[in-house]
Amino acid sequence: MAKKQKLSAAEIEKLYDAGESRLTQDKLDFLLPQINDFVKEKRWVNLRPEYQRRLVWDRKKKSLLIESLLMNVPIPPVFLYESDLNRYEVMDGQQRLNTVMEFYENQFSLTGLETWDVLNGFTYAKCPPRIQRGLDRRRLSATVLLAEHSKNGKRDFIRREVFERLNTGGQQLNAQELRNSLYSGDFNDLLIRLAGNRLFDEIWKIPPYEENYIGDFISPELANNKLFKRMQDCEIVLRFFAFRRTTKIRGAVRKILDECMSDYISITKSEIADLERRFLGALQIADKIFTPHTFEVMHAKGAWRPSQPLFDAVMIALDMLNSQWPALLKARGKIKTALRAELRGESSYEIIVGKPNTANAIKERINLIHNLLKKAT
Repeated sequence: MAKKQKLSAAEIEKLYDAGESRLTQDKLDFLLPQINDFVKEKRWVNLRPEYQRRLVWDRKKKSLLIESLLMNVPIPPVFLYESDLNRYEVMDGQQRLNTVMEFYENQFSLTGLETWDVLNGFTYAKCPPRIQRGLDRRRLSATVLLAEHSKNGKRDFIRREVFERLNTGGQQLNAQELRNSLYSGDFNDLLIRLAGNRLFDEIWKIPPYEENYIGDFISPELANNKLFKRMQDCEIVLRFFAFRRTTKIRGAVRKILDECMSDYISITKSEIADLERRFLGALQIADKIFTPHTFEVMHAKGAWRPSQPLFDAVMIALDMLNSQWPALLKARGKIKTALRAELRGESSYEIIVGKPNTANAIKERINLIHNLLKKAT
């Protein structure tokens, strides 16, 4: 690797003066009712820019924020990015702003309060008028980040860079939440769309998106689903697209998934359509062959549960054998029997389900399922 050329002090100062990646900051204070109005009218604050995580606060944590505001306890400022004149995206503080909006819309009642325990069970509308007025006088501070002096090509980089740095504390972003922030675009949108496919949701026991994710509303059932809550459903979908590129299954799995997101960042609309067709085709064929236990493994006490390693292997093997889908469907009884026999064997069970999440283990289980399917036809 070539050694990076060392710059002189004068050259470093010149780079600093150019200031392409420096941000201009502004400070604003919002009364709580203003926040609600801005969000409802969608005039200023976009609570769900594409790089944000899904909501993860429970009702108790939301209640404690409202109690802190009522007590006038200092609240950390939210960070907004001015994406256009008077158009703001939330870079940090999504949970706080969403909590204020929900409370003013009477979408949850307070719970778990200790200092103001007399308000447990109260919505905003049920609070005594003086309590309402007290909250109405409270403010949240905002730091507004402006990139108006940056070249257009730098703005997106600055936005992503700041988001990642702001989210190094508190609840850490997991790998897929970070990918969602760094690789937003058509491919990332495809992952989210496929994670909301009804058949996919039924198989993974996720409340269907189409009934529980409408506009900005997410039902409590979906919001609290462990796969949806931290974008693990999207990572399951991503694994299909990453591992079908079999020559790239090497090294750390996280790196494999990251590289897939990076490689597809500039994907065309026609390529998106082709990937979507391949995923849904394999998913539908898998369900027709293996229903009612699609991608499921029997665990202790006879309970069937979806298995991510089995999903990986079946989906990739079916994608590789897409020209033989009609024959595979005819042999589905034989295939189901063969898979159950494999899963009863200690060595095969270890390969399909028990081995760690490594590149070699992934390739081994794909080969096992691929050979099982081929033999059946």
